[in-house]
Amino acid sequence: MLNKKIFVSFFLLSVAVNQAIAAPRVPEELTDNGLIYCTNATGFSFNPQTADAGTSMNVVTEQIYNKLFDISNTSAIPTPVLAQSYSVSPDGTVITIHLRKGIKFHRTDWFKPTRDFNADDVVFSLNRVLGYETYLPTLEQSSMDYKNPQYRIFHEQAKKVRFPYFESIKLNQKIESVKALNSHTVQITLFKPDASILSHLASQYAIIFSQEYAVQLNADDNLVQLDILPVGTGPYKVKNYFRNQYVRLEKNEDYWKKDAKIKDIIIDLSTDRTGRLVKFFNGECQIASYPEVSQLGLLKENDERYYVKTSDGMNLAYLAFNFQKVAIQDEQLRRAIAQAINRQRIIKTIYHNTATVANNIIPNISWASSVNTPDFAYDFNPVEAKKVLQNKQLNLNMWVINEEQVYNPAPLKTAELIKEDLNNVGVNVTIRSVTRTFLIDQLNKKSEDYDMILTGWLAGNLDPDSFMRPILSCSSSNEITNLSNWCSEKFDQFMDEALDSANLRVRANAYNQAQELILSELPIIPIANVKRVLVASSRVQHIEMSPFGSLNFSTLSLRKGQK
Repeated sequence: MLNKKIFVSFFLLSVAVNQAIAAPRVPEELTDNGLIYCTNATGFSFNPQTADAGTSMNVVTEQIYNKLFDISNTSAIPTPVLAQSYSVSPDGTVITIHLRKGIKFHRTDWFKPTRDFNADDVVFSLNRVLGYETYLPTLEQSSMDYKNPQYRIFHEQAKKVRFPYFESIKLNQKIESVKALNSHTVQITLFKPDASILSHLASQYAIIFSQEYAVQLNADDNLVQLDILPVGTGPYKVKNYFRNQYVRLEKNEDYWKKDAKIKDIIIDLSTDRTGRLVKFFNGECQIASYPEVSQLGLLKENDERYYVKTSDGMNLAYLAFNFQKVAIQDEQLRRAIAQAINRQRIIKTIYHNTATVANNIIPNISWASSVNTPDFAYDFNPVEAKKVLQNKQLNLNMWVINEEQVYNPAPLKTAELIKEDLNNVGVNVTIRSVTRTFLIDQLNKKSEDYDMILTGWLAGNLDPDSFMRPILSCSSSNEITNLSNWCSEKFDQFMDEALDSANLRVRANAYNQAQELILSELPIIPIANVKRVLVASSRVQHIEMSPFGSLNFSTLSLRKGQK
């Protein structure tokens, strides 16, 4: 009953936001002694398992939760976090993970843990994303005979949560079972050897929940609260949340690692890219993420009040061809279209040089990019493109997913530049702006009517498997990730060969063979690899930004004696 009251109060608080004229002011004691991080609310969720790439992983869930493993710098070998050590069987199909002891879950207004983290929490968290119905105990039949059938419907829907990342990598086709051998040992059995599994368990999506909290909510018919009022083992826990306005985090005094140095942190979600930089200049936040890149020129070099932090990103903006269209199946036509697009102009106009032209599919920051690969074979050459295209009288439909993403801050403007380039070589292009919801609906109905679509991809780790397989494999064709509907058995063979070996050189070679095949057949045109950018006050020290845009707030500190 207590959980229900908390959930209702939280729900009413969220609804009130829509009716409020203005968000409440951040308390002065926090502006004086805490840290305010300005970002956006796009894709916000307290549970990255259910979210697409967005604010959630970057600045919230990385602070609230921990994972079994983490990725250090650009290493291909995950570092144990909640795991203390692990071993892999000689045949590569059984992974045994030994867990750390003495790790405590958050004590909050909505949950009081009675035990420390153990193997049950890992089994629950992994089985949930695998889609196994046995991840929670079944309610007694007597408790399921609700007078109001809406409760039953609500309960069943709460269990039918989707996990986009894990579905895109087909995790349930990789992991056969997850079970606890004892209180602090977990055994993961694979269908076949897969060298990418540990990297997937180190991704930003692979957080570990409290199974005790979930069972409590399940018994109270309130499982949805698991994704709304979070409980984790991370350095910070949620104090307040005002929908689409801010999240207030407070230091977790029971954190098992080194203590966080800043007690209170505000995540300001209320502004767009332009507004974030304005707030930063006004002193209303100490860190502004993803500022409007066209405004970066306003920052003065060698100004001691602030600094710009950048990091190469594991991302790719690209144009995908729809192989279901007969005209698009012409390889010569695809090559000519690639030659007609001035990608360097896109980098300058859209990204203001905060990105690099993507000459390969695998971003340079990935460990697999160390193998030499040829530059993109179809660089800007409108003269050659025109020879192929000008007499074809092509009329192509280009769809644009109209949402601001890390890999493309201005999708429609990018599409207009591409349209102009193609018009110059005799191709008529019609641009259609679509929402992700509309696109998914059209894909489900198999009625998507585009010849090309402007999109992109963000990886959750540095392993090329999670970067290329979701967007180009046969198993993902006709899904929201593989928008080219391209399918090549040879490509899948290279990708599978990479998973069969634990040798990084062998794996990298297989991935680059897969990459060369893509660049040869050209189901997509790579456009840009985007740098992650933030602006920080010189008062903020020890910022470390990952290739995925996330910060570890527990390492931050504030220089004393400054405002």
